[in-house]
Amino acid sequence: MIIERAYRGSVETQFADVLYFVRELHRQSGGVDIALRGPAAGYAVDTEFEPAIRIAGRVLDSLPDPRHSLRQLLDDGVGVWVEEPDLAVLGPSARDRLVPGVHVVPAHEPASRWPDYERVWFF
Repeated sequence: MIIERAYRGSVETQFADVLYFVRELHRQSGGVDIALRGPAAGYAVDTEFEPAIRIAGRVLDSLPDPRHSLRQLLDDGVGVWVEEPDLAVLGPSARDRLVPGVHVVPAHEPASRWPDYERVWFF
């Protein structure tokens, strides 16, 4: 699965973000791998940010946390790759703050593996 779009409307989706969907596909299909590209490369970088917003004076803190979801995927055995140029855009320390278990690969390297997979999906 190639994941390029990072934001999918946190308030609308709440717990069911794209990584939640990936986890369910992994469970039902017997296994998936994901490559993070573009803005979604930020999912692979550890941060202290806590997803929450204030709406009309009320704090909504039940928003999805992609780093938590990514850790669950890794624990489930999902292979996770992030393309190096997209990681580099996030700053010089991004590589040092990778979520453990995420692999950094050169640009477009995951595409060379597509023939090894039954299907390739883009999100």
